[in-house]
Amino acid sequence: MHSSKMSTGTKRSTSGRSRRSLRPGTVGAFLILTVLLLPATGCSSAPDTPEYEVTRKNQAARYAELGNAQYNMGNYDLALRYFDMALAENTAVDNLPGIAQSHNSIGRVFIAVGNLTEAKAQFETAIRFADLAEDREYRMQAHVNLGVVALQNNDTEAATRYLQMAEDAVRTEQAEPNAILYHSLGVLNARANRFDDARNYLERARGINREERRWTELASNYYMLASLSSRQGRYEEALGYARQALNYDKRAENSPGIAADLHALGQISEHLDDDENAYQYYLRSLRIYLALNQPRQAVVLLERLEDVASRTNRAAEADEFGSQRERIETALRRDGSRTP
Repeated sequence: MHSSKMSTGTKRSTSGRSRRSLRPGTVGAFLILTVLLLPATGCSSAPDTPEYEVTRKNQAARYAELGNAQYNMGNYDLALRYFDMALAENTAVDNLPGIAQSHNSIGRVFIAVGNLTEAKAQFETAIRFADLAEDREYRMQAHVNLGVVALQNNDTEAATRYLQMAEDAVRTEQAEPNAILYHSLGVLNARANRFDDARNYLERARGINREERRWTELASNYYMLASLSSRQGRYEEALGYARQALNYDKRAENSPGIAADLHALGQISEHLDDDENAYQYYLRSLRIYLALNQPRQAVVLLERLEDVASRTNRAAEADEFGSQRERIETALRRDGSRTP
């Protein structure tokens, strides 16, 4: 949700970092093995799970946990590395649900770095393995994730289709209620200006996340509620929601979310003609984006700071923000020209 958050998008930021699999178009090839099933021997009970299989599944779970922690801190390269290791462990013991889960996690990283083509491929692979495992839960999660990709691509038709399939699975009790599903449905309805429906879905997501103590996702819910209130001109209410989002992102130490919350607070403060607070919020947000090496977000903040600094009689600072913005934009154009 929080990336250019005061619109109706989903909340996470993109990064300029690259790694072999973080680059667009590098969908991994998968070796498909045809397995001949031997006739059943008539044994009346299944064999015990080998100890090495349990060990590797446990190791995969540990890698996934580490990956989630790095993801929440905005360390996407490291998060991807851990998710890749989890995938390798799950693959080694043919843990089909675990493989589906790993591809869902890897896809989330690609969403975060803005590689939506690779993200979509990962989620489609997750569906294939979920089908092999007959695991409706991970299939539903993949449909939600594909809905998020469609939302970011502004493909309302595809987003509606994927999210409807996921909601149907929950409604028919094939899968558990899912906070990201409800959040995404909130975003979808907000884009269609169905504000009451959007709030209802976001409140459902907020309830699940609060109960399960998922602070990062709870922050996303508050961010989106702030966006709705802001779009309706209810800026004082929006300010309260955005502050709640910031509190929960700080609790989770979610650096990209904190930066986006501060950006949102700056925008809302501008609407309230509070340029002094807007300046401070934008400056704090800029520092985080620079620390995270996210130049495109930094350019947006520098542009806002240049404008607000001029209005608050900070002429020297306004000039410096403008110079910094131009340097970063030049570097981005130069790097872009080198991209094959």
